[in-house]
Amino acid sequence: MGRATTGSDGRKRGPPIDLPAADGIQPGRQESEEQFRELMAHLEQVFWIKNAADDAVSYISPAYATITGRTCQSLYDSFRTFLDAVHPEDRERVAGAMARQRETGGYQEEYRIARPDGTLRWIWARSYPVRDAQGGIIRFAGIAEDVTERKSLELDRAKLAAIVEYSEDAIVSMSVDCVIIGWNRGAERQYGYTAEEIIGCSLAVLFPPTHYQEYLRILENVRHGEPVASCDSVRRRKDGTLINTSVSIFPIEVRKGELAGASKIGRDLTAIRKLEAQVIDAQKMEAVGHLAAGMAHDLNNILSVILGGSDLILATLDKGVILRRDVRTIQQAAERAVLLTRQLLVFSRKENAVLVVLDLKDVVGSLDEMLRQLLDENIALTIVHGVQVGRVQADAGRLGQVLMNLVINARDAMPAGGRLTIATSNVSLDDDYARGHPGVAPGSYAALTVGDTGTGIPDEVKARLFEPFFTTKPKGQGTGLGLATCDIIVRQCGGHIDVTTEMGRGTTVTVYLPTVDAVPDAALRPPPTGGPMPRGTEALLVVEGERAVRNLACGVLESLGYRVLRAANEPEGLRVAGEHEGPPIRLVVSDVSVPRMVDKAMTERLDAARPVPGFIFTSAYAFDAAAHSGALAAEVSFLPKPYTPAQLADHVRAMLDRDPQSS
Repeated sequence: MGRATTGSDGRKRGPPIDLPAADGIQPGRQESEEQFRELMAHLEQVFWIKNAADDAVSYISPAYATITGRTCQSLYDSFRTFLDAVHPEDRERVAGAMARQRETGGYQEEYRIARPDGTLRWIWARSYPVRDAQGGIIRFAGIAEDVTERKSLELDRAKLAAIVEYSEDAIVSMSVDCVIIGWNRGAERQYGYTAEEIIGCSLAVLFPPTHYQEYLRILENVRHGEPVASCDSVRRRKDGTLINTSVSIFPIEVRKGELAGASKIGRDLTAIRKLEAQVIDAQKMEAVGHLAAGMAHDLNNILSVILGGSDLILATLDKGVILRRDVRTIQQAAERAVLLTRQLLVFSRKENAVLVVLDLKDVVGSLDEMLRQLLDENIALTIVHGVQVGRVQADAGRLGQVLMNLVINARDAMPAGGRLTIATSNVSLDDDYARGHPGVAPGSYAALTVGDTGTGIPDEVKARLFEPFFTTKPKGQGTGLGLATCDIIVRQCGGHIDVTTEMGRGTTVTVYLPTVDAVPDAALRPPPTGGPMPRGTEALLVVEGERAVRNLACGVLESLGYRVLRAANEPEGLRVAGEHEGPPIRLVVSDVSVPRMVDKAMTERLDAARPVPGFIFTSAYAFDAAAHSGALAAEVSFLPKPYTPAQLADHVRAMLDRDPQSS
């Protein structure tokens, strides 16, 4: 291989070039080479010579460095550096063309190269053989040109053509006499004619008889090169049906004053009208949301009393007492009401999700007993967990809500009994799956599957499963919010729901949630319930505006040994705390709706010597504790309403145990 040399002027040059004799035209070989190099130095294209025997480069023009960002010497050292610069997607094709040069007599290729700075350039290259007197190939010469700008222009034109071709709008080109000469796919969809059927016909075929005068006015405008401003009109489809459209027409000039025709853009107003209807529906749903939010707070306070009171009654009744069944029926009805209020809040976007890292096995396990209580005796429940199922980031309560909704739907699909299977597993969704499910990204997912052996779902019903307020259940037995709410919850977690069904054989609903590489955040999840309620002797302040809820919470905590101070509002809470002469208040349990309770100054006013170390906020809405944690000196936890006595007791004990000074 050649090495660069240094000329008399001190500049580096390529290795000596084996130029053919000049037959006296050039004064000498050295001078000829100098002339050649001078010519090459001003050439924008790359000129190269390569030996046929060993593929060694004997000459490369300076433009190689300009275009590729690599030194000419690197190519002299190894021809492989050229192929390394070729884009990986083009490399095999270019290498193959070079390998076949001897048989094909050269090549002509267009390919991309990657410069060291990461930019891509398009190259057009051509090679041809150099033969000896006997006709044998002794070397190959070639020229390469940077055609990036041309390719960019071609791509821009292709993009523009694609935009026109695949536009949802009907884009029609016509001559000055309104003869159709261009017809995109949007026009085909809108009017029903293929390009082959319509090109060469008059634009008049799209006008119903009642609008023929409009066609004549448009014809006059086109002939005079005058645009037609956007206006609503009526057009006739191939099948004779009429559609409402918005039409604009623009003249096409090849040169100033020389008309080639006009371009017409037609938009089917059906989509616009549909969107307007959706906006109206959204406004209605917003109104429903405001109503639901107001109702939910009041209902959840009532349900807290019902659930808490029934829990306390059950705790006093021996097993086997008939009254227990009646009390449990009250509880189940209240739990269904809780589910309904949460569905309304989620659907109306009035409740924020609190995302934490969860293990699906733990979520299913925590609901095992409750799910079995929801099922009839003739339904067999099987729970199967995969090996090392990936963790997910979700709202624990909402994910449980999704599972309960799916189980209830599966139960209702098996009125005569059957098998219900809940499974967790790891799933990898590939590009093909993502392309078939818009909005889904390929990657690793944890799957929560609920399968039944029920009646199955007809196609026309399956298409509307996630539509708000759509239900196939008898009047009074379904709200139509269950699956719509599930869809919202899962999407908030970055996942999606897939439904497969077969009439008479059953339905399988799979919830896909993206996996995360993190440890489950037990600190942010509600503490587990079950067993005897934990006790304590610490001083607590309960601030709750609803008397029944306040009495229930204070009664439960007092029965567990705590010293409880109670208040209905902030001023009363400050007064009660200020008059308190006993041990320091270790925890405040407050409804979020109580003004200014979420405030650092408030905590300092409650205990001048030392801020209250812990707050438990309760509400019918989700409370963003993280947003307030920076403004508080205390630990913060959230207990959603309605809550049971056990849940309240567990939260209180968990918060107190975080404080090393608690006793």
